[in-house]
Amino acid sequence: MIEDKRDGDALREAPGDGHGEGPARGTQSVRRALQLLRRVAKCNDHGIKLAQLVRESGLDRATAYRLLCCLVDEQFVDRDAEHLYRLGPQAVLLGSLLPQPTPLLRRFVPTMKRIGRIGGDTVFLMMRQGDLVYCAHREEGSSPIKILTTNIGQRRLIGTGTGGRAVLGLMDPAEIAAIHARNATQYAENGLAVEQLLQTGVAAREQGCMVTFDAFGEVGVAGFGIAFRMGEHAMGALSIATLTARFGYERQHRLRQLMETELRALGLQPAQ
Repeated sequence: MIEDKRDGDALREAPGDGHGEGPARGTQSVRRALQLLRRVAKCNDHGIKLAQLVRESGLDRATAYRLLCCLVDEQFVDRDAEHLYRLGPQAVLLGSLLPQPTPLLRRFVPTMKRIGRIGGDTVFLMMRQGDLVYCAHREEGSSPIKILTTNIGQRRLIGTGTGGRAVLGLMDPAEIAAIHARNATQYAENGLAVEQLLQTGVAAREQGCMVTFDAFGEVGVAGFGIAFRMGEHAMGALSIATLTARFGYERQHRLRQLMETELRALGLQPAQ
């Protein structure tokens, strides 16, 4: 018997992995390790314990522990003194080694160019990063008037800005409330109570999109955004910024059809 005293539970080395097969190996082992890595990444801000990973993944405890030990040894996962798992340095460094443009941009830039050319407005790709959304890319539209509300690389709290509000529609109320609690001071500075974030999440979920007016305190500026999921955990949104005067219902409808069509062409399901 091998005992992990730090977690307070006994772990037994068994010939099987809890799923009626031999030791975890091959492609199945890789998939399970990646599943654990994704769940660690999702909870990276505050860490996640082995017991929670076992519950959420459905893996046998010994298998999960064995795979996590391998990920820790390879520095893709860290484990701290409180027995919490977080992403390790290798997981972070891999992203910094990507060539330019990144695979994310290679996938989205042609789509954003089409939306900007057909719709005429500036298009933003906003991706969730913990409690924030960041602008991964921006494409200026064909209109001579450019609305440039967000710069590439700029980060905003989830629930602020058009894309950040659209993403709320993909999140459950408990997660929204937890984000607000962790960033209560910043939200208060933006005049956003937790009830407002929750209401925005409901609206984005029911409408399948987010429409904003006078965003960022700029009178006469409107925004439209549609959120999407990439894989099991990643969230993002495509949004546009335009002039309120040219953003009536018919144009909103045309833009929505355009953006939903483009997202589906990428194999992404727009928020419903």
